[in-house]
Amino acid sequence: MLAHRDVLRSKIPFITKRYIKKFRQSQLLAAQRLKGKDRIEVAFFLTIPGMWKSDYLFRAMQDNPRFHPYIVIYPYSQYKGFSKKEVKDTIQRTKEFVEQRGFEYVIPYNQKKQKWEDVKKTLNPDIIFFSSPYKDHLPQYFIYHYQDKLTCYIPYGFTNFSYMYENNYNLLFHNLVGCYFLETELHLKLFSEHSRCKGLSGIVTGHPGTEVFLHKDYHPNDVWKPQSKQKKRVIWAPHHSIEEGFALSSFLLICDDMLRLADKYADSIQFAFKPHQLLKFKLQGIWGKERTDEYYAEWEKRENTQLEESSYIDLFLTSDAMIHDSGSFTTDYIFTRKPVLFTVRSQEVRSRYSPFGEKMFDAHYHSHDVSEIDKFLEDVVLEGNDPMASVRQSAYEAYLQPIEGMMPSERIIYEIEKLINN
Repeated sequence: MLAHRDVLRSKIPFITKRYIKKFRQSQLLAAQRLKGKDRIEVAFFLTIPGMWKSDYLFRAMQDNPRFHPYIVIYPYSQYKGFSKKEVKDTIQRTKEFVEQRGFEYVIPYNQKKQKWEDVKKTLNPDIIFFSSPYKDHLPQYFIYHYQDKLTCYIPYGFTNFSYMYENNYNLLFHNLVGCYFLETELHLKLFSEHSRCKGLSGIVTGHPGTEVFLHKDYHPNDVWKPQSKQKKRVIWAPHHSIEEGFALSSFLLICDDMLRLADKYADSIQFAFKPHQLLKFKLQGIWGKERTDEYYAEWEKRENTQLEESSYIDLFLTSDAMIHDSGSFTTDYIFTRKPVLFTVRSQEVRSRYSPFGEKMFDAHYHSHDVSEIDKFLEDVVLEGNDPMASVRQSAYEAYLQPIEGMMPSERIIYEIEKLINN
């Protein structure tokens, strides 16, 4: 029955149009019902730690007496062939991740009945923040079930690519959600052009996931391996897209050369190998587990190299430069305004970026072979000749700095209260 309904509302145009209109009207009514409420219950839906980008927003709501935020942890990939053990282990990792932050959370699993409960019945939140627009979980946690609640969405990160317009702006989820908090005016323009709702729920706030880079009072931990003398610190962050087709990553072309460069500059540069978390799994399919493990171990054993598989915030803030071919890092590292080089696999790479992504990509140095990476390390990192510094600063000022002086989390709360009180 649920699958039948889903086909009707997502695949038949006139039904979809009517459903979107009705759902959006309900969202406005849901906001209006909160106008006189003293304490607003806010549920942040979360499946896996990697999807969490709302530390500052959650804390800002904790400090606001009108809001009571909490996290609802529920199973990921319930329909993707995950075993019960894998689902259970993922829940446990997410639980530990949230506990480390000291955030209030709920795991709505009824041990007695051996089933996942409907939080709309048990907790009855007023506002729901979704961390994913995809239907990869149980139906009681998808947006369809919350037509009478104010629903909100923050994208995983800055949306940089042009080939993702449908998945980023025009899934049925994007057309239903009450508040879609967007990164920049350029992203709002894309949402308006590519969504069936014409971007009506789009609100430009900046991205709370990058807010840490904007707070001058944040003091990062030094996560770099101690050295016998002071050296420049360079991150190498290869993407996972090594397969044919999309193939953004240059990893297979330069992986051995990067180790040779680490040896060449052993006395002056230390390197942090920061691979995308999916790269290892893809390499095991190409190289096999033994060779993959050996390669990763090479980055751990040298005096001037290290393997980094945890959070990147402190690593970014304590580095001197970065080399990468990652989509999200194309924007994220610009926040530091430090030198950054993109290893360009092919001439088509730039064309895959959105208008916003192109501006971030153009604020990078670019390499097409290992000699240009070597030149970047010698001239820019070691010698300090950085002609792109002004370009990075201009990109930051035009698109990344706080909007009207308000941090993204502050602006999201301001926009929610404005919607409620309007």
